[in-house]
Amino acid sequence: MADYDLSSLTVLVVEKHVYMRRILRDILHELGISNIREAESADAAFDMFVEDPVDLVLTDWSPRVDGLNLVQRLRLDPESLDPYVAIVVLTAHTEVTRVCEARDAGMTEFLAKPISAKLLYYRIRSIIERQRMFVRADDFFGPDRRRRRADFNGADRRAHRNVSGQDRRQRQVPHGGPERRQGYPGYTSQDNRNNGRSPLM
Repeated sequence: MADYDLSSLTVLVVEKHVYMRRILRDILHELGISNIREAESADAAFDMFVEDPVDLVLTDWSPRVDGLNLVQRLRLDPESLDPYVAIVVLTAHTEVTRVCEARDAGMTEFLAKPISAKLLYYRIRSIIERQRMFVRADDFFGPDRRRRRADFNGADRRAHRNVSGQDRRQRQVPHGGPERRQGYPGYTSQDNRNNGRSPLM
């Protein structure tokens, strides 16, 4: 099933229940990942991360584990050694509001329980293949929350004279400065680590 060799990854599993940690550990072993660390709480996980960062964090989000608090600490806390770490939030609550809340906290991917090896692998593969630049704002730091471009048919009310990337390409007019939107050539960002390489590979 796997197209990538994931054996070099180090994964931190944050889950209160022993049996669920065992399931996740078995799934990770099935994917070829053997370097696995485990924590029962968000606080314990953060302490482990500060001592020795990992490549991927799998965190539960439930009344027993405050996964969103962990996501925000990993992204924003000055003690976090790698605010760019890939984070997959695992939860049985899949309402759109919950997904948006996790997205706004800075997660990389969202995975609904029950979890399978196939679904977890797809999330890891998505992190590798569909890299998103990181965005820093007053109250947010994390992967760009915009996953797709939305078509807009209304009047252009922008005060500046800039035109969309698509319009520029159609007019074949070069843009003098670095493009600041995801997915267009020429974009470079101080918040995009590894010089364009995958956050996991």
